[in-house]
Amino acid sequence: MFNKPDLTEAILLIALQEDYSLAGTLTELAGYCDLNFLLKTDDKQRFIIKVSSGLDNTNQLQMQNDAMNHLHDRGMPVPNALRNQFGKDISQVSDSDGNQFNYRVLTYLPGTFYADTPSANQQLVLWQSLGSFMGQVDVELSNYFNHEAHRYLEWDLAQGYAICMNKKQFLNTEMAELVEPVLNEYESVVLPVLGALPKGIIHNDANDYNVLVNDSEQPTEVAGLIDFGDLVYSHLINELAITAAYAIQGQDDPLKTIKYIALGYHQKRPLAHEELRVFITLIKLRLCTTLCNAALAIKNDPDNEYLLISVEPAFNALRQLKEIDMLTTEIALTDFCQSGELTNLTNEEIIRFRKTHLGKTLSLSFKEPIKIVRGKGAYLYDEKGNKYLDMVNNVCHVGHCHPDVVAAGQKQMALLNTNTRFLHDNIIQFAEKLLATMPEKLSVCMFVNSGSEANELAFRLAENYSGSKELVVVDGAYHGNTAACINASPYKFDGAGGKGAADNIHKVALPDPYKGEFSNNTDAYADDVGRVISELAAKGKRPGAYICESLQGVAGQIIMPDGYLKKVYEKVRNAGGVCIADEVQVGFGRVGNTMWAFETQDVVPDIVTLGKPIGNGHPLAAVITSQEIADAFVTGMEYFNTFGGNPVSCAIGSAVLDVIKNEGLMENARTTGAYFKEQLERLQNEFEIIGDVRGLGLFIGVELVEDRETKYPATEAMYWLIEHFKENKIIMSSEGPGYNVLKIKPPIVFNKTNVDQFISVLRTGLEFIDKS
Repeated sequence: MFNKPDLTEAILLIALQEDYSLAGTLTELAGYCDLNFLLKTDDKQRFIIKVSSGLDNTNQLQMQNDAMNHLHDRGMPVPNALRNQFGKDISQVSDSDGNQFNYRVLTYLPGTFYADTPSANQQLVLWQSLGSFMGQVDVELSNYFNHEAHRYLEWDLAQGYAICMNKKQFLNTEMAELVEPVLNEYESVVLPVLGALPKGIIHNDANDYNVLVNDSEQPTEVAGLIDFGDLVYSHLINELAITAAYAIQGQDDPLKTIKYIALGYHQKRPLAHEELRVFITLIKLRLCTTLCNAALAIKNDPDNEYLLISVEPAFNALRQLKEIDMLTTEIALTDFCQSGELTNLTNEEIIRFRKTHLGKTLSLSFKEPIKIVRGKGAYLYDEKGNKYLDMVNNVCHVGHCHPDVVAAGQKQMALLNTNTRFLHDNIIQFAEKLLATMPEKLSVCMFVNSGSEANELAFRLAENYSGSKELVVVDGAYHGNTAACINASPYKFDGAGGKGAADNIHKVALPDPYKGEFSNNTDAYADDVGRVISELAAKGKRPGAYICESLQGVAGQIIMPDGYLKKVYEKVRNAGGVCIADEVQVGFGRVGNTMWAFETQDVVPDIVTLGKPIGNGHPLAAVITSQEIADAFVTGMEYFNTFGGNPVSCAIGSAVLDVIKNEGLMENARTTGAYFKEQLERLQNEFEIIGDVRGLGLFIGVELVEDRETKYPATEAMYWLIEHFKENKIIMSSEGPGYNVLKIKPPIVFNKTNVDQFISVLRTGLEFIDKS
C-alpha cells in the first residue's frame, strides 16, 4: 500500500532552489503513488516534479531514469531526468517532521493526453502511430539492461493469470461470467507457448494518460510517452496487448483499433506467429486483471462508487471481445500484419505433394479442396480466416479444440506419457468414469488407439469366448480399416476394389425402415439373422459374433426399427454367439436421450467398441466387455498396446466425459436435434426431393430422391448441393449406397442458431434444384 508524501509546496520550492537552482510556481497533478507537480519557472520553462514515498525505492527510480535517458539519447520523446548540483538525477527532500523522500525533476513533454482525444476523432493513422511508437520503444529498449527490471510486479501481464485466479472470487456474477472463459482460454492458448515468446524490458503501461498525442483537433501521431514506473522484464507481446487493451476502451469497433495498432507495432518490431496467436487472449487477460484488481478494492471499500465507474470501460471492452469470433480475428490479424512474410504452402503445392508422396487413395473433399488451419466449437477456419460450419465431424465431439480437453492433454503431456506397464492414476480414473456410464454387466475396459483397433480386438475377444470365427455383419456396414475390419465391412468388401465376403463373413439385411428389403418389419429383419444362424447350423457351425453399429452410419444414417437388436441378440446368444455394439461413431450422448445408442434399442451388448468422440480428435478408443468374456481372453498370450491407455490419452478422455456432463451436451443434442428434425420435416413438406428425414439427437439423415414412389437416389442433385453448402461456408457430406443422404453428425455443441443457418442454406439450394 502506497502512502503519498505529505509535503508543503513551500518546502519543495526551497529544495528545488537549493538542488536545481529552479524557482517558480507549483501546480499539483494527479498521481497514483507519487506526489506530482507541474513547475512553471520564472523564465517560463516547465518541468514535472515527482516526489516518491520514502527512500527505499531508489534503485527502482534509478532504473526508470536510466531507461528514459537511454530512450532520450536515441531520439525518443520521453521525459529526461535533470541532474542536481551534485550530478545526481535523484534528490532528497524532508518534510516538517524530518521524514525524507526521493524526488526527481523531469523535462516536460508537450502534447495532449490520449485520453482527452474524443473517440470519434481517433483515426486509423493515430492507432497505427501508437503501435509504431510502442514498437520503437521496445526496439530501443532491446539493448538496455537493468537487473532491477527482473522483479515481481502485480501489473506485469505475465502475472495476470495468477492475479485473476487469486482474486476472481471477489467478482460479481456478471463479471465472473466474462473472466472465467478468458482464464480457460489462457490455459489452452497462451500457457503452452509461453517459453517461445520473446522477452525483454518493456514500458508496461501505455495507458491513455501515459501516452501523449500531437496538439490538434484530429491528432494523427503519438507525441510522447511518460511514467516509467511499471517498467519490467516481461514478454514483449505484453507491451502491445496492454497498449491495445487501453486503446479499445470506448471504441465501437475494437477489432479495427487492435488491427491498426498491431500493424504499426509489427512494422517496427516484427511479430512472431506465436505472438500473434496469443495477442487477443492477452488483451482480454489485461482487461480481466483490471476487473479482478478492482473487485478486491470494491470489496474493501464497497461504498466507493468511483471504483465501479472506473472499471466500466474495461468491462464493456471485454464484453465486446466476447462477442467476436477470435479465431477469425487471429487469422485475419496474422494475414494483415504478416502479408507476404509467411512461408505456408499453397493449396496447389499441398495437393501435388499428397498425390506423389501420401498415396493416391487418399481422397479430398470438394472439387476445390479447402485448407483448414484452425477449429473452434462447431466451426472450422481456412488460412484466409473464412469460417465454416462443420456438419459432419463426429470426432471433435464436444467442439473443436475445447479448452478443457486441450488443457488436460497439455498438462499431462508436460508431466509424463508412457505405457501401461507402469502404475498411473489416470487410467484407473478414466476407466472408472467410463464404466460408470455403462450397464453393470460391462465392467472391463481395454484401451486402444482407434475404432478399427477396438473392433479388431472385439473380434478376438468374441472368438476366444465363443470358440467360433464365424462373423455375422449387417449389409452396408463399415467397421474400420484394418484387414479384419475390412473383412467385416460390406461397405468396403462389396464396394469399389473389394473382393467380396470372406468365407467366415455372413451378411444380413440392412434394417432400413425407409427402403429396406423388409420395410419397417422388425421380425422380418431379425428372421434374416435367424436364416444365417440356421445355415451355419446346417454346416455344423455357429456364429462367433454378431456386430452391428447401434445406428447405421455409412449405410445412410439409418435408424433401425424398434426392438430389432433385442430380437437379434436373443437369436445370436441362443446360438452361442457374442453381440458386439459398434458405438465408434454414435456414442457419448449424441442420440440425446441416452449416453449410448444401443440403449435406444433396450439391449445390453456383450462387447461395446468406442472410438472417434472418446478423445475429441485425440487418437483414443476402447473396448468395454464383461468379466466373463475378458477372462476367456486370458490364454497365456499377453495383449499389450504401446499407446493404449497412456496417461495423456486417459487425461483427455476423462476431460471429454466431464465436458459432456458439465455442459449438458447430451441434453443439447436432444433439444437441438428435435428442433433440427422439425425444421427439416417442414422442408420435406415443401420439396418433393426430400424423401425421408430420420434421426436421433444430432445423428440425422436427409435422403434425397428423384421420385418418392421409386425412391431412386438423387445422387447428382446431392453432389451439387454439397458444393452449394461449401460455397455458403458449411461443410457437408453424403452417405448411403447412392450417396444421396445428407450426413448430419456435427459436434454436439451444435445449437439452434447453427440449425437456422443450415436450414437457410439448404432451402436456397433446394429452391435452385426445384427450378432446374
